Amino acid sequence: MIEHAKHHDRLPKGELPITEVEADRLDEDGRHSGWLVLTPNWILFLDEDHDSGHHDDRIEHTDFQGAEASGDDTIGTLAINWNDHGTVYEGNTIELRAFKDAIVDQLNP
Repeated sequence: MIEHAKHHDRLPKGELPITEVEADRLDEDGRHSGWLVLTPNWILFLDEDHDSGHHDDRIEHTDFQGAEASGDDTIGTLAINWNDHGTVYEGNTIELRAFKDAIVDQLNP
């Protein structure tokens, strides 16, 4: 996992990162580079190109409905569902699977 402390000022007040991974969000607007960050209460996507947070994802743990990781040796995907919404993130297969496992560990101690 990669440490990107310069974006930690965009975390919800009082939240500290448990783990994070570099990923691209894939959506109707295209591909957005950034970081998936897991905190004790949130799963966040911090868009690297928009410091305002306008394109960030903020998923509260209570809204989380599930995640599925897949991929091969070259590229992986992580689909996260919450409140009947879903987003697909793309990145390193091993790191995305580890991020998914961290979510499961955090939500099911």
